[in-house]
Amino acid sequence: MDATFTHALADEVTTLQAQFPDLAERLGRAQTLIADGRLFSEEDGRTATVASKDGSTSYTVNGSCICKAALHRHEACYHRLALRLYQKVSDRLAADEARSTVDLEPSAHVQEVSPVVKAEYLVQIQGRPFVRFEGLLAMAHERGLQCLETTIVQCTYDLAVCQSTATFKDGMGFTDLGDAARTNVPKHLAPACVRMAATRASARALRRALNLSLCRVEELDGSEVQHGS
Repeated sequence: MDATFTHALADEVTTLQAQFPDLAERLGRAQTLIADGRLFSEEDGRTATVASKDGSTSYTVNGSCICKAALHRHEACYHRLALRLYQKVSDRLAADEARSTVDLEPSAHVQEVSPVVKAEYLVQIQGRPFVRFEGLLAMAHERGLQCLETTIVQCTYDLAVCQSTATFKDGMGFTDLGDAARTNVPKHLAPACVRMAATRASARALRRALNLSLCRVEELDGSEVQHGS
């Protein structure tokens, strides 16, 4: 985990523990969960997959959770607190970065302009545009992609996590993670979670390299595709 994020997370937890002493223990567990790399945020920013400490169980967190604490104790479990912490710290760091770059010369932003995606690489689902993986790959090659390397970070029956790095001719490298669980892939692809995680990781690394905010169509969980146009 990035040192800047780690420090910001520690500061946020310390502040919240002082404000909400009754949540202090759960906030500490949530901090450890994030620091251990067991929280995998989805593209919508509101959903995450959380892996148990031993990697045997995963939970989908989206305003609710199905763990025992959430179901039987009617309390904010540390899985939900972890997602909220991750969101707060990410938003804080993004705001800090925006403030630090506001006075840069316009030329410094040239590389940050999102590229135009050809219509042949787009698909409309429920009125929203999504980019196909082959489009990302073609655009990356146009920019000078030299290597796209993917490795398995974690693999259990319920959850697979992969990491992918896209390296370009100018020496720049872009790395991101992708996860796939039986709860966030189409049912017929549930046995292929490792492959889905690898593809998602590759797509996220390429989108990061291209500064492209469009989500890749293959990252949908299946229900959206079935009802898409």
